[in-house]
Amino acid sequence: MVSPSLVVRSGPEVELFPFTDHGACVVFLADARNALADSEPNASVAVLTPSRQLSDLYFSGLQRGDVPRLRQVTQQNFAFAPGVEVTEVSEVKGLEFDYVILVEVSAGRYPNTDAARRVLHVGATRAIHQLWLTSATAVSPLVLEARDRAAEHDVKC
Repeated sequence: MVSPSLVVRSGPEVELFPFTDHGACVVFLADARNALADSEPNASVAVLTPSRQLSDLYFSGLQRGDVPRLRQVTQQNFAFAPGVEVTEVSEVKGLEFDYVILVEVSAGRYPNTDAARRVLHVGATRAIHQLWLTSATAVSPLVLEARDRAAEHDVKC
């Protein structure tokens, strides 16, 4: 496996939020989105999951959290409007959002393989302003490797 090159973009640090379960993550994201809606009402936010099952779970949870302008995207039916769109990483190649939240960047979902690295790269590069990562289980070795490489080069990540 070839070690990927280190690419740095300016902006806020990438943040990793570990949780004990998906419910705690949904509550955190609903609160964060509601705060963002006050300060940046025109922001586009993508909540990207590794599976349709997790998209359904997060959409339902965020809906119960009264997140404004919430949409679930299937078959790439994006609104291209302010608000929150919940979908799988596989749906967003080539698109950009102000804020991206990659859900469940776990070892089980993103093992140390080239295929998983490519999918994670697609999701991580969709953010214009800020990227958040969440996991309710053990964090992917790919994420830990990226964090360690950034620290070695004194890059904020």
